[in-house]
Parts: sequence; C-alpha cells; structure tokens
Amino acid sequence: MATVGITKELINRVETKINGMRKAERTNDLPDIDKSYSIDASKIYNIGCWGADHVHLIESIPKDWLTKSSDASITIHGWTDEAVQLKTSVRFTGMMFAYQRPRDNYYNRADSELTLDQVRAFPEETPGRAELLQRWDDAVIEKAIDARWNKVKTDITEFLNKCKTLNEAVKLFPGVRMYIHYEDIQRLERKLERPTQRAKIVADMDTEGLTAAAIAAKLAAAA
Repeated sequence: MATVGITKELINRVETKINGMRKAERTNDLPDIDKSYSIDASKIYNIGCWGADHVHLIESIPKDWLTKSSDASITIHGWTDEAVQLKTSVRFTGMMFAYQRPRDNYYNRADSELTLDQVRAFPEETPGRAELLQRWDDAVIEKAIDARWNKVKTDITEFLNKCKTLNEAVKLFPGVRMYIHYEDIQRLERKLERPTQRAKIVADMDTEGLTAAAIAAKLAAAA
C-alpha cells in the first residue's frame, strides 16, 4: 500500500483547516463581535479619554480649540472570572459631543480607555454602556474559543508529527480525518484504492471464469 507522508505543507493545511473551524464557530456564536454602533457614546468616550478627574475641563475650553471625535473606539480592560487579563473595544459612530484631550505636543490624545468596573458603574441608561458590556461578554467567549482551538491545533499537529505517515495517523486515530485537508484525504484514499503494479497483471483477466473452469475440470475428473 502506497503512503502519504507527513510534510510541512500537509501540517500547514491542517492548521489552516483548524483555523477555519475556529473562525466558523466564532462567526456563528458571536455575530456582533466586530460590529460598530451608531450611538452617541460621547459621555463614556470623554471620561475614558480625559479621565474622570479632568473631563469637566471640556466645558471651560473653547470648542474650536478641541478636536471632535464623531467616530472613535472605546476600549475596556479588566480581568475575567478566571483571572485572565482581557482588553476589547467597540467603535461608535455619530458621536456629537466627543472631544479628544489635548496633549503637550502636536498630537491630541484620541484614545478612550476605561476599566470594566468603570463601565459597569455608569447608569444603565447611559448610551454605549450596554454595547460595551455586551462586547466584553463576547470577548470572554471569544478568548475561550481561541484557547480551545489553539489546544486542538497543538494536539493534532503534535500527533501528526509523531506519526511516520498519514496512513499511520488515520489508522491510530480515525477521527484525525476531520482535521485533514480534503486534497490530502483524496490522495490518501486514491493511494489506498489504487491497485499495485503487480496487481495490474491480472486486471484484465477473467479470474472468476478461469477459477470456475478449473473447478469444473476437477469435478469432471473426479466423476
């Protein structure tokens, strides 16, 4: 039986397929993970950009001195229930009163960043709060999905690298087929089904007829 070797290219195709499976689960379970929102989250943006102790300065600075941010991201950072550090962000468009904080140089500070506790502390009706907290929950799920699929990829690639051939891998663990690129499966099945060169010698012979003839002759002689 011909063999299919475990090559670097085959492993790369396995990793690509696993990444595709991860992406499919992420898309299915988290349809809004990359969604932006047309919500005036100016209040949250300004506090994240200026800081709670300085956001009041916006009211005393002439607005033509400030750079407006009608379209910007707000970032949340914190810790998950499993004590894993996490950071995620949401992009808001159509903000009416969001202003970048001036810096002591040519550039303004456009980043708006808050802790998870700060976002949770806003009143429930604050525009943008619900979307930020939903994105946090989605990011926690996304991190779990990534961790699980990273382990799958590590386990499968390590297993394949320990096998001499794909044939051996499929024999030891038939389920590995689910992670093998279809072209490699086709190669494997084609090789498994292809007759050997020696077998081709009798491929065009009526072996069943010849066998039957021999049996018939023996029966006739015995009679």
